[in-house]
Amino acid sequence: MKQPISILPAIALRGTTILPDMIVHFDVSRERSIKAIEAAMLHDQKIFLVTQKDPEVEKPELSELYQVGTVAYIKQVVKLPHDLLRVLVEGIERAELLGLEQEEPFLKAETALFEPDGAQYTKSLKEAMFRSIQELFQRYCMESGKISKDLAAQIMNITELEELISQIAVNVPLTYQNKQKILEAVSLENQYEVLAAILNNEIEVLQIGHDLQRKLKARVDKNQRDYILREQLKLIREGLNVAEGTPIVPYSAVTKQGRDEIWELIETYAMAPEEELSEEH
Repeated sequence: MKQPISILPAIALRGTTILPDMIVHFDVSRERSIKAIEAAMLHDQKIFLVTQKDPEVEKPELSELYQVGTVAYIKQVVKLPHDLLRVLVEGIERAELLGLEQEEPFLKAETALFEPDGAQYTKSLKEAMFRSIQELFQRYCMESGKISKDLAAQIMNITELEELISQIAVNVPLTYQNKQKILEAVSLENQYEVLAAILNNEIEVLQIGHDLQRKLKARVDKNQRDYILREQLKLIREGLNVAEGTPIVPYSAVTKQGRDEIWELIETYAMAPEEELSEEH
């Protein structure tokens, strides 16, 4: 269920999606976006932030914008050189983009907020979703190492499902496409499902990456060991002044490394014809 329509100045974001509860800054250079910020600052500092589907489009139309964006509060505006504005915003609520009341001199969007639906779920269902998403987040933290221990602890101490989903979505580094998927998940259950799928995929990719790194490290370590061994054999040959081609088998009394090679060498000499042995010696 949606709330009554509100008309807000709007900015089309390129390559970024801002979620409710996010506090983030971004730079603005397009004239329409600058004028939208000016209009918002003259009113209640609220602005509608919606991501455009193709970041390369300079002046996106309604069909080139995603249908769900975020109503945000402008906390700070800083003027930068070269006609740039750095804007600090805080995401407040997700809202549907119903239409554009105007496109010039800035975008003015017709928006409707979504009614929270958390009250319609049973306590047991919410508890199940809470435990599941909390466990996934914990696994993600262990695999990625991208979330600080302090921040992870703060998020793990959250007791409400809605806040937990929101804070994980805000703090886990995700592509703007994945953030947009979360933003478009309107119901609480849908938000849980989308975030859980994203976290599961991220964990799987990280695990595969770690496995590949372990295999690569093992291969590099083996190559390094082989190289060191060859150099050691070279030094031994030089130190013993042995003839070229004389077999030398490194042996460790601790690990017994080289034992099998020694036995193979003994068997080779034992089975060799007598004339070959006399020639070698």
